[in-house]
Amino acid sequence: MCPARRRRLSILRCAGTLAKESEREGAHEVMRLVMVGGVAAGTKAASRARRVDPQAEITVYQEEPEPSISECGLPYFLSGTVSARDSLVARTPEDFAGKNIEVLVRHRVERIDAENKRLSIVNLATGERFDDHYDRLVIATGARAILPPITGADLDGVFRLRFLTDADRILEYVQKHSPKKAVMVGAGYIGLEVAENLHHLGMDVSLIEAAERVAVAYGPEVAERVERHLEEKGVRVHTGAKVEEFTGDGRVRGLRFGDRELEADLVVVGVGVKPSVELAKEAGAEIGATGAIRVDRRMKTSLPDVWAAGDCVETVNLASGQSAWVPLGDTANQMGRVAGTNAALGPEAALEFPGVLGSGIFKVFDLGVGKAGLSEQEAERAGFEVTSAGIETTSKAGYYPVAGRVFIKLICDSETGRLLGAEVAGDGADKLVDVCATAIWGRLSCPDLVNIDLAYAPPYGPVLSPVIQAATVLSGRL
Repeated sequence: MCPARRRRLSILRCAGTLAKESEREGAHEVMRLVMVGGVAAGTKAASRARRVDPQAEITVYQEEPEPSISECGLPYFLSGTVSARDSLVARTPEDFAGKNIEVLVRHRVERIDAENKRLSIVNLATGERFDDHYDRLVIATGARAILPPITGADLDGVFRLRFLTDADRILEYVQKHSPKKAVMVGAGYIGLEVAENLHHLGMDVSLIEAAERVAVAYGPEVAERVERHLEEKGVRVHTGAKVEEFTGDGRVRGLRFGDRELEADLVVVGVGVKPSVELAKEAGAEIGATGAIRVDRRMKTSLPDVWAAGDCVETVNLASGQSAWVPLGDTANQMGRVAGTNAALGPEAALEFPGVLGSGIFKVFDLGVGKAGLSEQEAERAGFEVTSAGIETTSKAGYYPVAGRVFIKLICDSETGRLLGAEVAGDGADKLVDVCATAIWGRLSCPDLVNIDLAYAPPYGPVLSPVIQAATVLSGRL
């Protein structure tokens, strides 16, 4: 029996004794709540549950060495922009222990027996196996990085970047081998950020994307601006290129796509992630159309006394009304708050998670790029008749020093004028995306945005916000 398990049994015996004494006084037994997975959703759920129920016995099982990390900071840790590793560790097991939350890292839950409310666990450090039980359970198994079945993917120097331990391995390799030529496979958020940060390390960087454009979640207007900016900064971009083989003898030396071959002594593969649902599925949990765990608005699964949150869960896109899987850190935190509250309170809990807009933003060199709601293509696939308008304008008053440029595109429902989506690339993208996300959330129409009262001063924007300018053009088209 592992020491942690022995300690927990001692706690349970103590809790049982207290419960019997409390029963005589009319009190309730101590409830045992277990989180399977940490990082964002699981640890948020645990912290929230502790606030809601100060008496509950709470345990978190986490496979990685750190229970709670800032995954979005990993690309910047590679370049040294974020210099201190510990700054990416949001909370340690000791931090949680101070809140009377037991966090067991390097422990993997291998089976959930939902009928008997039991868990089968392995200690990854020792190989020891043991069982545990729960009264209520939160599944927060997250998502894992995809590594396509490419010949040579097991060569030294080919990496994925999902956890802090992945970044550790990449930096160890960089220090040992001093790579000069790096290739980033995949041009989504992480791929674009990693390409920039490898460039900051002084490497010759190439970016390869199987789709016909980078930043494929965005429309062509934004994607073209991103690609142009990358090339201006010295990153070679290859789109419509599917990697067929990594070449080398023990260590990666290059890769082939089509009739081309590139030299590479470091490769990072970031072609996407998929929800880790095997554990929940084997336990009998219903899986949704997106391939993630189906939950209701209270984050409750189809299993009794089991909730789920984070990157392993599907939700609803509030712009389209359809099922959506959106693996983002802020969304995972918000889901974890709801799941933790409801798991702690039980059947009487009423806190709901309404859904998402898929709002996101990234920086690539000097270009900020953001999106909220649906792209034009996504809106059409959802069955909307779409009208859109894109404009390029100044991000500040034109006469103000260092006034930048910004492109903004608004997408709306042609029938009602309701704003469905927005895409922004350029100076001040964060503010403009957030304005549009709020408008989509509030189901405002483009005519509403023409007269919306936004703050103005020359250092912060033109006299009419780019949002108002784009809405005016779009309203004319409607």
